[in-house]
Amino acid sequence: MSEVSITIVATVRNEAGTIAAFVDSLLAQTHKPDGIIIVDGESTDGTLQILREYQSRGQIRVISKPCNIAQGRNLGIAAATTTHLAITDAGCKVSADWLEHIVRCFQASPGPDVVAGNFRFEVHSAFENAVVLATFQPGRDGSETAQYYPSSRSVAFSKAAWERAGGYPEWLYAAEDTLFNIRLRQVGCRFVFCKEAIVLWRPRETWRALAKQRINFSRGNARVGIGTSGYLKNLYIHATVLLLLAGGLAHPLLPLAGLAVFAWHVRTHLWPQASAASRDWSTRLRVLAVMEFVRVVNLYGFLQGRWDRVRDRETYVDSQIRYMGSANVDQLEF
Repeated sequence: MSEVSITIVATVRNEAGTIAAFVDSLLAQTHKPDGIIIVDGESTDGTLQILREYQSRGQIRVISKPCNIAQGRNLGIAAATTTHLAITDAGCKVSADWLEHIVRCFQASPGPDVVAGNFRFEVHSAFENAVVLATFQPGRDGSETAQYYPSSRSVAFSKAAWERAGGYPEWLYAAEDTLFNIRLRQVGCRFVFCKEAIVLWRPRETWRALAKQRINFSRGNARVGIGTSGYLKNLYIHATVLLLLAGGLAHPLLPLAGLAVFAWHVRTHLWPQASAASRDWSTRLRVLAVMEFVRVVNLYGFLQGRWDRVRDRETYVDSQIRYMGSANVDQLEF
């Protein structure tokens, strides 16, 4: 098997409560990395001070600059001197054999350019369980999504592949890893899925945190043109329901029509996943509530993202065309 030199690169901002455990998990890898680079986006809660302590002992390298996630990853990758990079995020828990499995995948013949790692959820409450069941389809392992659209909390690639792709798109706050994955495919990189390379990730703990996350996701998707038809369908359904409910001022039967449309929406788009999630009715109802909540806040993020493309075409349209030759990911074919 060929030797693989590999650096772990992670980004962080304001994770003082978890950063020490995260760094310790990187240091405890069964396959020792050739380097660990953590890019801090100018934390204000003491995170940087904790990282500096590890750096003073020669265990990691710390870069601190004002940057978003994409910029931070590019900074860390550019600073690495190894042939391969393993990417994860602070706030996660990295399994001790995560890097070992990734390196084994790179050593296979023919060797891949990109190793899509895996992740599992660390659930602490009934609400968090409902979030997982409502927002992630079962059977992800081995799917096209798992192989070609890995989250950058668990992914690895050669530095040559990163260079060919042009790095992470730095103008994006969200969906940057999705666009980068697509760009890697555009330039002909070979992907493999590594089921055993697991990072633990905790879902959002509150309605407010979930709303913020999903608004960011949908806004990012709208900025790059991902899933537009689905968002528009969702918008059409909810706009129809609202208009019919408001139509009660004109005719008393219109609100009933609105309720009928909403009931159809629940039965057609929500219930199949909720009913399959659990036999427990309280869990099913929580999943239904979370699914509908996510669809509503997604509309807010989607509309924001579409407006971003109008108000700042240079940033969100022209930059993407220069990066990958298309202003809308939905128009690309692989």
